[in-house]
Amino acid sequence: MKKMVRFLLVAVLAVGVGSAAWLANTIAQEAAPAATAPRVGDDEAGRLPPGYTVVVTKSQRAKIYAIQDSYQTQLDDLKKQIAQIESKRDQEIASVIDEEQKKIIEYVLKLRERERKQESGGTSGGN
Repeated sequence: MKKMVRFLLVAVLAVGVGSAAWLANTIAQEAAPAATAPRVGDDEAGRLPPGYTVVVTKSQRAKIYAIQDSYQTQLDDLKKQIAQIESKRDQEIASVIDEEQKKIIEYVLKLRERERKQESGGTSGGN
C-alpha cells in the first residue's frame, strides 16, 4: 500500500513539474510578442483563436496570422454588406409605423438608455 501511495505521489509530482515547465515556456513566449509575431498592433486579425496562445509555436503563429490576413478583406467586405442589409431592413421596418408610433418608440428607447446608465453606475446624471 505504501509503495502505491509513494508511486502516485511521485507521478503527481512529475506531472506537476512537467506542467510547470511547459507553462513557464509558454508564458515566456507570450512575454515577447515582438519576437514571435510578425505583425504589429492588436487588431482583430492579429489575434489567435481562443486557446491557441497556449499551444502554438512561433512558426505556427506566423502561419495563422498569414491565413487570417488572407481572409480579412473578404470578411471586411461581408461585414459592410451585412451593415447595408441591416440598414435597409431597419428603414423598411420604420416605414411600417406612423409618426406618433415613432415618437413613442423614441421615448421608450431613451428611457431604456437612461435605465442602462443608472444600472451601470452612472447614477449622477440629471435631466
